[in-house]
Amino acid sequence: MKNTIFLLLLLIISCSKSDPVVEDPLAKLPPETQAGSNTFGCIINNQVFYPRDGTSSLFNPGGKGLKFYGDPSDPSGNGNYGELVIRNLQDAKPANSMIIHLQGLDQIKTGNYIWHDSNFQSSVDGLMQNYVYAKIYDSSVNGWQYYGSYENSGKVTITKYANDNTIISGNFSGKLRLLNGTEEV
Repeated sequence: MKNTIFLLLLLIISCSKSDPVVEDPLAKLPPETQAGSNTFGCIINNQVFYPRDGTSSLFNPGGKGLKFYGDPSDPSGNGNYGELVIRNLQDAKPANSMIIHLQGLDQIKTGNYIWHDSNFQSSVDGLMQNYVYAKIYDSSVNGWQYYGSYENSGKVTITKYANDNTIISGNFSGKLRLLNGTEEV
């Protein structure tokens, strides 16, 4: 009996709680491709943001989480732009949406697109320059707030661009600033 109690006590003492595994958010991003795999992902406040389609029903087809819009109609490139619209239509966290506006995409194609100030508008209401803005969840206010690019706050690098808008590959990095504020993500 003493041996059994001693073995149980020894077993309990020798057990230890393992350290929690810290997951690298970069490992959760989809792989960067050049094949038009319709993938996108980025890290916002150490959380992965990626497009998530809306739920379809009989009367609602649901929205797409990743769309590309463009206006190649201006051959000078002044009014020409391409826009990636990324939305999380499921739980909207860590962000509800992100717009990446690239001016002159059909003329420049591959290369670096340096970010400028955002006016937090898209399409024809947006500025004729490269910018990014996002609607990001802020737990401190229990709601969403707008964050946008500012002069030289980041860049998009396009590594492959197909003229028929079937493949746009690349990566981006930078900081966004709170609308009318100084906080950055």
